[in-house]
Amino acid sequence: MIDFSRRMGRFFEKDENGQYFWERDIIGKERNAPPAVLAGLCRQISFMLGAGVTLKVVMTVLIDNPAKNRRLQTSMRNVLNGIMGGASLSRVLEETKYFPVFMCNMCRIGEISDNLPRVMELLADYYEEMARNKDEIKSALLYPAVVAVMMLVMILVAVLYVLPHYALVFAVSEVPLPFLTQGLLGVSNVLMTRWWLVLPGIAIVLMAPIAIVRTPAGRSRFEWGLLNVPLISMVYRQMINLHIVQAMALLLQSGQSLADAVLAVSEVISNKQVSNDLEQVAAGLQEGAAFWTLLMDINYMDATVISMARVGEETGNMAKAFNHADTYSRHQFRQMTKRLNKLVEPVITLALGLVLAVVMLSIILPTFAMTELVGY
Repeated sequence: MIDFSRRMGRFFEKDENGQYFWERDIIGKERNAPPAVLAGLCRQISFMLGAGVTLKVVMTVLIDNPAKNRRLQTSMRNVLNGIMGGASLSRVLEETKYFPVFMCNMCRIGEISDNLPRVMELLADYYEEMARNKDEIKSALLYPAVVAVMMLVMILVAVLYVLPHYALVFAVSEVPLPFLTQGLLGVSNVLMTRWWLVLPGIAIVLMAPIAIVRTPAGRSRFEWGLLNVPLISMVYRQMINLHIVQAMALLLQSGQSLADAVLAVSEVISNKQVSNDLEQVAAGLQEGAAFWTLLMDINYMDATVISMARVGEETGNMAKAFNHADTYSRHQFRQMTKRLNKLVEPVITLALGLVLAVVMLSIILPTFAMTELVGY
């Protein structure tokens, strides 16, 4: 029992890397470094390498910098030890399991082309944009979340405190309670007297979807839903397009061939369906098919992005085309987050408002009945 209490006490705490314990205990996954951390790290490496500082000195300087992220410091020490042992930067970064596969592959490209400072600069821009996108999503959802929490608190106060006190008055007056009021009183009674059953039940309901998503079949259905469920797919598809376009622009600027770039992007996309679709595109490119026609077979790809890819393929300048597509996709994503904020807020307010209206009606209806009983 003591061990269980200790685990539950740590369940919603963060570790030294800023990761919630439930992410490891339930999801079973160690996170990579956050995009903001990667952006700053890549920017520093790019600057120092461009100034002529050796890679060993760069890693020594980065280790000496104060940082709250202990895992980052440990990983950087391992990177330095690996470099001192003669290993390449891309290899030791991959061995730490803390840096994304995409970053490791890009470092390998920079090492092969002898252009690591430039690749690091491009990676810094890439992860800065990714961090900015995540912040925009959080900002868009923050206000609706605050509104939802405040209204839920009001509903709980009405159900757990106001309604039971009104019920005592009605009981003394022998006023027959409407079915709606009786139902909410039953809910209030269960919440107050059986809370020790309700709380674990809520936890199970919340954690069960996470456990289901961990299974291959559950993960497949979840990813399908992200791409096809209305409203959710509208936002998710835009995010997928932005991720693909940004990665493609970065890889093509680094000198990767089109087929290799598409294959590399397929390896870093978390959605398995999207990854498989990109693998088929890469296979089609190797067989000589036109890139833009292959993209047209993917129903979630943005039509404008496909048009830009067609222009880039016909002009022989895919890197420039995807740079323009990157700018376009970023603008579309920002517009999407604004629309999301305007859409989610009234929906949440309406839904919770209806629930609150039901609670208020359960109080008002008996009041009317009591006034009629006393002759008012």
